[in-house]
Amino acid sequence: MSALRAEFKGGSAAVSMSQLNRGGGNVPLGGARNSNIPTSDSNLSFSKYRNTSKTVSVTYEIIGAGGTGGFGVTDGGEEHRGTFGSSGGSSTIKNGSTTLVTAAGGAGGENCDLPRGSAGQKGYSSHYGAGGAGGARNASGKSPATKSYGAGGGGGGGDEGSFYDSGGCAGDGGRAGTRKTGSFTVSYDTQITLTIGTKGSTNTTGFDGARGANGYGKLTWDAKTYTRTSTGTGTIN
Repeated sequence: MSALRAEFKGGSAAVSMSQLNRGGGNVPLGGARNSNIPTSDSNLSFSKYRNTSKTVSVTYEIIGAGGTGGFGVTDGGEEHRGTFGSSGGSSTIKNGSTTLVTAAGGAGGENCDLPRGSAGQKGYSSHYGAGGAGGARNASGKSPATKSYGAGGGGGGGDEGSFYDSGGCAGDGGRAGTRKTGSFTVSYDTQITLTIGTKGSTNTTGFDGARGANGYGKLTWDAKTYTRTSTGTGTIN
């Protein structure tokens, strides 16, 4: 009985079987390994608690959104260096108000960082797919595929120029979001919120730097999986 008290109730006070009903406050309602525990006093026995647990280990993977590519321009543009496209939003895992994991979004690409007449730089790839293509000369960059979670957007192209035109410089690609993996332990029936980072805004000066891809999150426990491509809350049961 002391082992059941330590697992489900804690403390040193005496505990009765009637305090160990599934869903009764001490024993979680959820959890496949707890499914044999009755929800009422009837048919309670020690054998029902074999291989049961109040807590479970949850494995996670999460990535922040990709950054926006830097822009390119038709004429000059060196004065824009040192400015950047918008960063992607961070993704987080929370248990109530407690943040368990944060995965930062990718930084935006530098505006007009590449030489005049260059094509824009490709966005940085993530674990899930390639970054967006850089813009050709005199063209905007491209966004990555939707399922290339966390990948960066392509930089805008520059202008080659001519005898009467000095040309313009091109933009860097946006960086990929940070990806994190690991595990944490919570009680069954805990509600976990995945806040998924969103891609930054389009960089609209000259030849646009493209937006990156949104973030992504995935939780796995027992034989269950909970995935999110937008913010949501799931119950570990």
